[in-house]
Amino acid sequence: MKKLQTYTYALFSGLLFALTWNNILPAVSLFVAFIPLLYLLNYKKTDTHSLFISSFSAFFIWHLFTVWWIYKSSIPGFISVITINSFFMAMILVLANFVKRVYGKFAGYWAFAVFWLSFENIHYYWDLQWPFMNLGNWLGQVPVWIQWYEYTGVSGGTLWILLVNIFLLESYMAFREENSKSIIINLVITLFLLLFPTGTSFSLFPQKCGSNPEFNALIIQPNINPYTEKYNTNLFKKQITEQLQMAETNLDSSIRLLIFPETSLPLYLNKNNLKNNPVLNSLKKLSEKYPKLSVIAGIYTYRITGSDTLYYNTAIFINKDGNYTMHDKSKLVPGVERTPFIRFLNVFKNMNVNFGGINASLHTNNEQTVFANKDLKIAPLICYESVFGTYTTQFVENGANILAVITNDAWWGDTPAYEQILMHSKLRAIETRRQVIRAANTGISGLIDEKGKLTEQLPLNQKSVLKIKIKTNIRTTFFVAHGDIISRISIFTAIILLLASFVKKKAKMSNKF
Repeated sequence: MKKLQTYTYALFSGLLFALTWNNILPAVSLFVAFIPLLYLLNYKKTDTHSLFISSFSAFFIWHLFTVWWIYKSSIPGFISVITINSFFMAMILVLANFVKRVYGKFAGYWAFAVFWLSFENIHYYWDLQWPFMNLGNWLGQVPVWIQWYEYTGVSGGTLWILLVNIFLLESYMAFREENSKSIIINLVITLFLLLFPTGTSFSLFPQKCGSNPEFNALIIQPNINPYTEKYNTNLFKKQITEQLQMAETNLDSSIRLLIFPETSLPLYLNKNNLKNNPVLNSLKKLSEKYPKLSVIAGIYTYRITGSDTLYYNTAIFINKDGNYTMHDKSKLVPGVERTPFIRFLNVFKNMNVNFGGINASLHTNNEQTVFANKDLKIAPLICYESVFGTYTTQFVENGANILAVITNDAWWGDTPAYEQILMHSKLRAIETRRQVIRAANTGISGLIDEKGKLTEQLPLNQKSVLKIKIKTNIRTTFFVAHGDIISRISIFTAIILLLASFVKKKAKMSNKF
């Protein structure tokens, strides 16, 4: 009966997490979703095994209801992602429980917060990088709440969510215990935590983010089915011709930027022999016809090194000067574009998703190359890269005054994936105070302003073009200048807290003997 009750808390928590993504009260449930698990952690005599199983179940339910669409790309990949991520999330509660048993309840809360923030930060850098589920991301559904991300980044939102959960639980327990002093203290802190961040955000929202020049841009949305058309070699010529025609028909002398989606041009080009390619030459001729025009296109490239061929997912920048500037996608989807821990799993390096005959792990170039044409300086972000906040800020540090996201979200079909992936572009706009131009194969293509608002867009699953005016900004936000301070402090604190707990635990055990 006791275990059944424990798992009921897990189910309740999981369902609250599952409500994170909705159109009625988006993200609200996150501020209470941890409470059942924290209650198990601090107020029920729950053994470590039961705490882990309960936590794992809650997080598994969250993934299952929120990112179920991953299965469309790979069922084994989907199962692996939600299982591994749920496992690590559950381990955070287990470690927090260990610290609590050594130092007490409030140290357990502290450990829970800094362990969680550390885990989210690690997710940006290791081979299984999957920061998509980081808590602060989901507040991107309501940009008006989080304008202060220009100071803290996404980790500020995560900290906000964790603290509200903790103090709401403590407020509830104070009521149950009829402790008047504790009720007042916890309610005051809870109200402050709820009102101060939102009030700050509302005060920032009306502020102007810059009055720099506007530029006209043309977005191409080719609407190519990734399963039946995109990698069909018999259709490559047709795809290229149709996209070039869409561009030529809609260009005029006022357009400064022409942008195609990720790998929308089915080209597999040697990096050392680009200038002889007729398609790139056609794009160059467009920039010669319209001298102010620059072009961003998505292609595949490769480089031969000895007996090995290295493949890249590339954004290429073309203007009338004839110089081709390239940015290679450096944040690759584990198991889809890249084999994790390839040094140890080299035998699996050619077992990724088939990209028109390429099964090999793609390679990266870790330089954040800015595409520049006079006063237009563009940060080219390829699909998954837009999920990485501090990575994006490095483009801005290198001079970017607008962000350009090129992506192919068509893999996910008619699912919430479109909106969820778009949400990350809104977050990057707020963190950097840069407008985002977004070119997506089947959508959502459009323009996001500096406050994270989608101001213009094309309909989903429609072949079309969109002419927009995009404004540059050269202001440097606190987050761009100083990075993710909250995560750095959390990692340092987590290490100290964990080491201190192990030392004290060992000392206690030694004293027994």
